Amino acid sequence: MNRASIRTLLAGGLLSATLVTTACSSSPDPSPGVSERSRPTPSPTPSPTQEQTDLVSALRRTSAAPYRFRLRAALPENESVQGTGAFDGGAGKFTSTTTLTSPKHPSSTERIVLDADYYQREPGRPWVHLDLGRVKKDSPYHFDRLDPIGLAKFAGAITYVTRTNPTTYTGRFRPDSGDDPFLPIGAPSLWAVGLPVSPFTLTVDDRGRVTSISVELTPADSPTLTMTTTLSAHGEPLNLSAPDAQEADETYYD
Repeated sequence: MNRASIRTLLAGGLLSATLVTTACSSSPDPSPGVSERSRPTPSPTPSPTQEQTDLVSALRRTSAAPYRFRLRAALPENESVQGTGAFDGGAGKFTSTTTLTSPKHPSSTERIVLDADYYQREPGRPWVHLDLGRVKKDSPYHFDRLDPIGLAKFAGAITYVTRTNPTTYTGRFRPDSGDDPFLPIGAPSLWAVGLPVSPFTLTVDDRGRVTSISVELTPADSPTLTMTTTLSAHGEPLNLSAPDAQEADETYYD
């Protein structure tokens, strides 16, 4: 298997990470005569409200126990992604099946992660094994074992929250927050460069565990992108075993 094909596998089934921007995603360089002192001082970050604190706590509570997830998301260029999976952080287990619907590059991918052992395959192809303990953090093959579907990164991107009823929160978040993509939640692969603060709706069950997250993005060059992830089977153990697999080439650890 060549380098390009293994990279596709390790990217989670999407041929490459997608870039989505606004029409004004970058700012011009300051004029030579403008000094640092003349630039406006950034406003201090406001303290989180109780509602925001409660919501972040619900996301952390959800991540701390096993759960299953399902996602459906619109992507730029008439693409969409669907997927299912499960995560048990305490046991170091993760699995997912992701399908990209695309007019040019449709694909489907299965993944299994058991601690540092990463396995992935496409339909009709053998499993490939990668030792995550040897993968550098800045490598294109890096996999976030602590936050594989993006819940923690989403929590850190939230800017405003209101609680509309005992089980529903609405608010806004920064889709371009952080160095790594976290959207769509469940199949992080979308760099949202320069997009404005965007709306979300999140629901919890009667025990405060997240059951759904729906977000909307408004890029300049495509219709509104709606992404919905549902979570279920909270607290149920995840049973996974290692498949027979080929070893990834040594070059992927460079």
